[in-house]
Amino acid sequence: MAKITRRAARECAVQLLYGYDFQKEYDKEEFFAFTSEEAEIETNAFAKDLYTGVLENLAQIDEKIKENLRSWSIERVSKISLAVMRVCAYELMFTDVPVPIAINEAIEIDKKFDKDDAPSFINGVLNAIAKGCRAE
Repeated sequence: MAKITRRAARECAVQLLYGYDFQKEYDKEEFFAFTSEEAEIETNAFAKDLYTGVLENLAQIDEKIKENLRSWSIERVSKISLAVMRVCAYELMFTDVPVPIAINEAIEIDKKFDKDDAPSFINGVLNAIAKGCRAE
């Protein structure tokens, strides 16, 4: 696995989760290996941990996202925004990554891959998740 920055690893996890959302019939480990190789996405252990961590905790993560969408259904959220929020929610719920870093990384990644208005939307959802997670 390559030596890449933590942001690049998060981007990798987002891209792989986005793709996996359309290919759920595949084994998650095989999908990771195949897709990162075929798409020539640089990965590392951190990217793989994020990817597998999200998928292993997907029900809890999606429930937390749904709770904080405020009059939106999860089906209305773009697939890329959902992948970004899943990675960040995973970090907020299951790691000790500082809240400002996790949210800032998510917003910067979303700016790269999504529509112009999406980062402000996910910022609100992720801040609400952070308040609920780190206060518990």
